[in-house]
Amino acid sequence: MRPIADIQCDDDLRLTPVSTIHQKQILDGINVSGNEAFQAMPWLEINEPITNQLDEYIRDVSKYGAGGLSYHWAVCLHEKFAGLIALDYTPNLTQGHWNLGYWIQTPMQRRGIASRSIDSVLDWIGRGGLTSVEIHVDPENIAGIHTAESTIRRWNGHRMNQEVVVEVSGQQIAHLCWLIPRIPLEARG
Repeated sequence: MRPIADIQCDDDLRLTPVSTIHQKQILDGINVSGNEAFQAMPWLEINEPITNQLDEYIRDVSKYGAGGLSYHWAVCLHEKFAGLIALDYTPNLTQGHWNLGYWIQTPMQRRGIASRSIDSVLDWIGRGGLTSVEIHVDPENIAGIHTAESTIRRWNGHRMNQEVVVEVSGQQIAHLCWLIPRIPLEARG
């Protein structure tokens, strides 16, 4: 177990642990992203007040983060909120130690933010010792699939035969799965 920390990805991109100061930024991002946000954050209930759900989310990630069971960061590009990235130890893992999740709000997409954030988070978790990471993506999230496939190429991962069923807005959806079986890599290419 290691404490969550700020991660400076590069000159423009920084990851900071999610806290109450990010609540309004997350809410604004959800509002501009629409259904994409619900695909990326399946714990959100579309028919429940979002503010209450964000309060609970922030409390939970703080509690689980203190126990080393999850690490959630706000992604900031040029000090502007761009999205979220997380590593969670969850019961639906099939082979990995961690599940990697990410969401970049719609207006901030197609700038390489997700890939740069993912690489920084994987570097960070790998410094804590040998581990493995799964990525689960809704099959309708084409951008998420492309990001996962690009990530596994960079990190010597592979697509898994298994699927993980995730509840999204009250529906059970089988997600595609990828595994990065060994982090840190001796020589990442």
